[in-house]
Amino acid sequence: MAPSQTPTRRQPGRAVRVLRRLIAIVIVVAFSSAAAGGIIVLLGDIESEMTFQVVSTTALTGAFSVAAFCGATLLGRREQWFGAVTIGLAVITLALSLWFLWGDPYRDSFGASFTDALDQVLYSLIVVTAVASVCSLILLLASARSWTVRIALALTLGLLALGTALVLITIWVETAWEYDWLTRVNGIVWILAALGVVVVPLSSLLLKTGSKPTAATQEGTAPHASATQSIASPGPSAASLHRLEAAARAEGITADELLDRLLETDGRPPSEPQT
Repeated sequence: MAPSQTPTRRQPGRAVRVLRRLIAIVIVVAFSSAAAGGIIVLLGDIESEMTFQVVSTTALTGAFSVAAFCGATLLGRREQWFGAVTIGLAVITLALSLWFLWGDPYRDSFGASFTDALDQVLYSLIVVTAVASVCSLILLLASARSWTVRIALALTLGLLALGTALVLITIWVETAWEYDWLTRVNGIVWILAALGVVVVPLSSLLLKTGSKPTAATQEGTAPHASATQSIASPGPSAASLHRLEAAARAEGITADELLDRLLETDGRPPSEPQT
C-alpha cells in the first residue's frame, strides 16, 4: 500500500520574499524614525504645535504600518492581489493624513464644498484601509479548507463589505443620520461582522488542530505497513537457491517439483531418504 501524500503549500518565490523583506525594512525604519522624533520632541516643550504634529505623525505611521504589514502577509499567496490593494490604501491614506497634519489644505480658496469633500475622502480612506487590513488577517488565518470555514469566511467578508458601505453612506450622505433604521442596521451588521472576525480564525485553528491526530495516525500506520512490506519483500538468498537445487538434483527431480512436494506436505518436512 503506497503511503498517502500530504499536499504541501507552495513556497513563495525569491522576488516575493525580497519584496516582503523590503516592505518590512521600510515599515521598521519609518516607524523607528517617527518614534525617535516623538521621543525627542516630548523631551522639549510638550505644549507646542510641533510636538503635537510629531507625536501624531508617530501614531499615524505606526497605525498605517500595521495595515501595510497585514497586506504584505498575503504576498505570495492566492489572495496576494488583495494584499497589494491593502498596501496601496495604507500608503495613500498615510500620505493624505500627513498632508492634513503638516500642510494646510484649507488655505486655498476652493470653497466649502471642496474642503468638505476632502474631509469625506480622508474619512472614507481610513475606514476602507482599516477594514481591508482586518480582511487580510482573516484571509491569512483562515487556512482550514473545510466547507464550514469557507461559508463562514464568505459571510464575514460580506458583512464587512456591507458595514463599510453603510459607513460610507453615513459619511457622504448628510441626511443618513436621520434614519433610525439605518443606524440600527449598521450596528447589527458590525456586531455580526465582529463576531465573524473572531469566530472564523478560531474555527479554522480548531479544525486544523483536530485534524492532526488523524494525520498522525495515518503517518503512524505508514511505517508499520512499510515495515511489513520490507519483511515480506526480500526474496531467497543465493545460498538458499543453491541448496534447493542441490536437494532437487539428489532426488532426481527439478527444483519446482521439489517445492511442490514440500508444499503438499502442509509444511511438514519431507521424509529423509533411506540409506
